[in-house]
Amino acid sequence: MSSSGEEEALQVPKPVDYGSISAPELPSPADEKLPRSVFLIILISLFIYVFLSALDSTMVATLLGVIASDMNELENVSWVAASYLLSCAAFQPLFGKISDIFGRKPIVQICAILFAIGCAMCGITTSFWSLVAGRFITGIGGGGLNAMASITVSDIVSKRQRGLYQGYLNIFFHCGAASGGVIAGVFERLFGWRSAFLVQVPVCLICIFLTQLYFQLPKSSVGNGMQGHGYWKKLAHIDYTGSFILVSALLALMLAASFAGQEQDSSPLLFRGLVLYSVFGLVSFYYYDLKVASQPIIPIRLLHNRTVLASSLCCWFISMNLFTCLFYLPFYWSAVKNLSPLECGMRLILGSFAASVSSMVAGYIIRQSGRYWRQQLYTGIVVVLGSLLVFSSRRNDSVILDSLVNVPLRYGTSSVITILLIAMISSVKSNEQALVTSIQYGFRSTGSTLGVSLASALLQFSLRGQLNSRFAKLSDIPEKWVGKLDLIKNSALADPSYTFTGAPQFARNAILDSYDYSCHIVFGFLIVTGLLSLVSICFIEDHDLESDK
Repeated sequence: MSSSGEEEALQVPKPVDYGSISAPELPSPADEKLPRSVFLIILISLFIYVFLSALDSTMVATLLGVIASDMNELENVSWVAASYLLSCAAFQPLFGKISDIFGRKPIVQICAILFAIGCAMCGITTSFWSLVAGRFITGIGGGGLNAMASITVSDIVSKRQRGLYQGYLNIFFHCGAASGGVIAGVFERLFGWRSAFLVQVPVCLICIFLTQLYFQLPKSSVGNGMQGHGYWKKLAHIDYTGSFILVSALLALMLAASFAGQEQDSSPLLFRGLVLYSVFGLVSFYYYDLKVASQPIIPIRLLHNRTVLASSLCCWFISMNLFTCLFYLPFYWSAVKNLSPLECGMRLILGSFAASVSSMVAGYIIRQSGRYWRQQLYTGIVVVLGSLLVFSSRRNDSVILDSLVNVPLRYGTSSVITILLIAMISSVKSNEQALVTSIQYGFRSTGSTLGVSLASALLQFSLRGQLNSRFAKLSDIPEKWVGKLDLIKNSALADPSYTFTGAPQFARNAILDSYDYSCHIVFGFLIVTGLLSLVSICFIEDHDLESDK
């Protein structure tokens, strides 16, 4: 269906000035379409939602060991983290279209309620698989809150101001991500690990209350949803078939990636089946969306837009790059340099600060210049250089070098992601801004999960080969260890800390060298994804934002 036909079917008012408040109106409360107090309360609520979502997603990493010990589920504990990522990646793309139908306010509230329910389930359950289900529900809500925050900000600020406000959102995101482990550790020590989930519930409920009282958008905004339609008629406009095909295909893809990353040798048929279904599902979704659906959940024709497609691919590769670095640079420090989680976390602080600052800088430059392409190209180059810098890491680097090594990459990736959103919403019509925002978040969440899983598969494959090769060259093996080399290798594969806690002296250098080499294979993956993102940037068009101040 054409864009005009879709707009007529939804019967939404055509937005004025991109459905937003223009920049000259923002500083003066007297001239605003929204009262200044309402505008600020909406922003503060969105900031808190983003903070909680980021906090929740990172604090689980700190609690996994405690949860595994308390519930005696060491073999399955990875599903506590994986279930969140799966639901987040699968459902995030749906929120743009659904919020166009029902309006931003009810969808924000539903996402917040799901987030609160999921956290409450995690805090009170005594069953491990109920905990996993709680994390799955939390992922739907948390992923939705992230996407809806960006979509809603686009409704109330102009395109030229948009990057600056995305920078504000990113500050809260990075603060939440950086403090998640610390807050989880404090509450776990004082009140038990369940309290780290429960403490988020009242905060979320307060934001839901504020949203109910104060959330409103300019009357001309498409974010107010379909006008003149009842609840049941709005439900009839949802593309249930397309939503099911897309969600199930993405779930299959994420599960396959998780199995690949965890090297599930015991279930090759399941892995192949998931891959085949995900490919079949995505191809079917493309055909159904393009040829059959009258009001598709994500109009696939938007990906025929050169800027939207290039921006989406760039976002995909950038997310792979960023999350691979966030997961495997600390892993390198831990496995090769024997650093504690706290020491690794301290070395990431400067990178988190750089990521927050870069979003603000990118938004400010866009507001001042009204252009974004050159800045995006420069920061894309910074990502490649930052990836090379991470690749140059050595086990004898000082604390200062370790702290600085991820700063350029974090600065570049955060800036690129911020500018990508501006590029995407500036290349489509006003009633499509929520849809392309959902597309970006869909590519971000799938890219991050796929990136970490591919990096894990690379690490495992390389590590196994390196251990076999280096152990074959060992000499002067003590007599008591003859015939036990396979046991040592399997222990080294299963536990990165085995080098320092139980490995015999004659094998330690071989294990350390294997981990060092394999981690640098992963760092080489950073360079590849950085280059692919830079190539994608070259195909993005530069739209003039001068007319939208």
